[in-house]
Amino acid sequence: MKYISVLLFLLAGLVSAQTTFCVTGATPPIVHAEGLAERVGDIAFLCTGAANSQMSGNFTFLLNTDVTNRISTGGTLTGLVFTVDSGSGPQSVTVQPILQNASTLVFNGVPVAFSAQGTAKINVAGIRANATLIGVGNAITAFISVNAAGFPIATAQVVVARPEVGLYVGLSTELVCAQNGSPVPANITVTSLLADGTAFASTRVTEGFADAFGPKSAFDYFNADSGQRIIIEYSGFPAGASLYVPNVVAGSDAVKPTAGGDFEVPASGGAYAPSANGSLLLSLVAGAGSNGAGGSPIYIPGGIGSGTVTFNSVTQLSIVNGSAIAVYEVVDANSSAVETAQFPTFLGLTPDGSRPASQTSESVFFAPLSTVGTASATEPLPRFNATTPPPDCTIIGDCSFVQGSLSVDTAPLAFTEPAGGVTGQNYFTIANTGGGMMNWTAAVNYISGSGWLTLDPPQGVNNTTVRVYAAPGTLAPGTYQADIVVNAGAGGTATVLVSLVVTPGATTSKIVPAITSVLNAASFAAVPVVPGSLTTIMGSAFSGTLVSATFNGEAATILFSNATQINLMVPADLSLSSPAQVVVTVDGSPSAAMAVPVAAFEPAIFPSALLNQDATLNSASNGAQPGSVIYFWATGLSGAGTISVLIGSRETDALYYAGPAPGLPGVQQVNLLVPSDLPAMTTDLYVCGLSSAAGATRTCSLPVPLTLK
Repeated sequence: MKYISVLLFLLAGLVSAQTTFCVTGATPPIVHAEGLAERVGDIAFLCTGAANSQMSGNFTFLLNTDVTNRISTGGTLTGLVFTVDSGSGPQSVTVQPILQNASTLVFNGVPVAFSAQGTAKINVAGIRANATLIGVGNAITAFISVNAAGFPIATAQVVVARPEVGLYVGLSTELVCAQNGSPVPANITVTSLLADGTAFASTRVTEGFADAFGPKSAFDYFNADSGQRIIIEYSGFPAGASLYVPNVVAGSDAVKPTAGGDFEVPASGGAYAPSANGSLLLSLVAGAGSNGAGGSPIYIPGGIGSGTVTFNSVTQLSIVNGSAIAVYEVVDANSSAVETAQFPTFLGLTPDGSRPASQTSESVFFAPLSTVGTASATEPLPRFNATTPPPDCTIIGDCSFVQGSLSVDTAPLAFTEPAGGVTGQNYFTIANTGGGMMNWTAAVNYISGSGWLTLDPPQGVNNTTVRVYAAPGTLAPGTYQADIVVNAGAGGTATVLVSLVVTPGATTSKIVPAITSVLNAASFAAVPVVPGSLTTIMGSAFSGTLVSATFNGEAATILFSNATQINLMVPADLSLSSPAQVVVTVDGSPSAAMAVPVAAFEPAIFPSALLNQDATLNSASNGAQPGSVIYFWATGLSGAGTISVLIGSRETDALYYAGPAPGLPGVQQVNLLVPSDLPAMTTDLYVCGLSSAAGATRTCSLPVPLTLK
């Protein structure tokens, strides 16, 4: 527990029998303002009197809030430690405390023996109090009186604790249950969920003061049931939804923090090593109740020197009536530092064109939750009121990041296509008119018909042009309507209205699809395809109800298709040993196969995808500062080997992050530090990959311009 480093001593005794007097003091800790059973500071008496004398007194402690220690089955208060030191060390007093009323403790007949030097040190520890009745900026005080024959009638008022907000929270965005669903891989881990583009939102929890998050080991002596816990309450999920959270969350000062990648920290399951000072580590609690009490952490860290542990596993939460909870317990922390931790919550959802898009909600509190602010025999220790935490961006310093402002061109989109005809194309724009990075999702809500709209991309960050494809497919002639709902969490929401008029179409003979070229999806260059990265197939007669593409007979993941173009992710396990035979099949009609080479690396940087550290687009008028971080999105970097970046002729492979882009299947993200000694200039930036295979040569992307100021 973090203590204020001021020891307050107040004169609490009157001179009696010329020599006997006591000075009373307390060391008030900072406690959780949300807490219903906070342990206040020890109360100490330093008394002098006749050498080797014996006295007995009644000690009364009246708090300005309710006492909330646990009541035992015998009706006495527990967790209180009353000691007297007569020169040979503190000795426990066996007098049982009496709860005279909700805020008053009494110890009757406490024996006090003075040492041969005429001193006695009295200490009372373990008093718990309801801090929610006091409020931030005020103090928990104790009015103390001692009444004893031969002992001074001592009165004093001392500050025993100062409540402060203990939990601050940041949410990157809100999960949207869209009709196009959210994929879940067969082998479910943090890494595979990110790589497959499973929708997620990140939760960040931050201490309001050092040691606001503490493990059970810090509290055991005073009958705590658990370490500090945090409960996350989810609601608004449709039938068939699934939620996944990491089993263990490594905090900001761990070897590698856990992160989804959408809170300006590289995506990772996290890594942790026990240390002397401790570092923040949260474990999911198995078997916790709806208030966050009970159960036990599923992971307990080893001792100092036990080595580094990496985390990647997740647990599927139980969703009942659209709601779920996750409870985490602090199992390690640094009591001298303000720490933070973040984790992604992943959403699995099968596509369903008839399901309306729905908004979900998330609430975060200290746990266990309770409404009992008095002494109790059954309530958990510690326990907390369900107080909504303030945003943590004021502590982290990234309020501009979480406070983007959504601006959408909401002009209605109108399509007219013949029945069974080609797919129509239109677009709308999304912009962040606020600051920092704004994550957004776009979902279709069908008013009539279903499955006839496709969005590319359906999610992203900051400014984007969203392509909208309307496919008449097998729809009967008529007018169909839908809404596109764009959600940027705290940045706002917007709706775009869409209509499709399907006119009667002429009966035509079956058309066979044809492939004309296979291109890199970022550069549109005819280069080798890369397993696990994005490729674009150009051709004709690609419109249909069932469209698929295979590489050597293995199905690719199609992200978008219209009559002439298919964007897809190449199968991740495609062999590099020989050219791949690419076939497009539309409604059962296959194209002629096209042979394409396969490579471990064939990188390309997406247009307008190079950002400065402040998440603004790098340009001739908005350069990056040498020594700052830049980042970009690319494809063709999913092979096994080394990734490096060239800035002009300067090469670096000391990258902050190079791996799957969170939420974007087949896309890779690269974060790097610009060398601080580079001059102001506009130069070329390349990203390169070198396969780990013997005899491999480095392959680099086409250049994109980078401006340094």
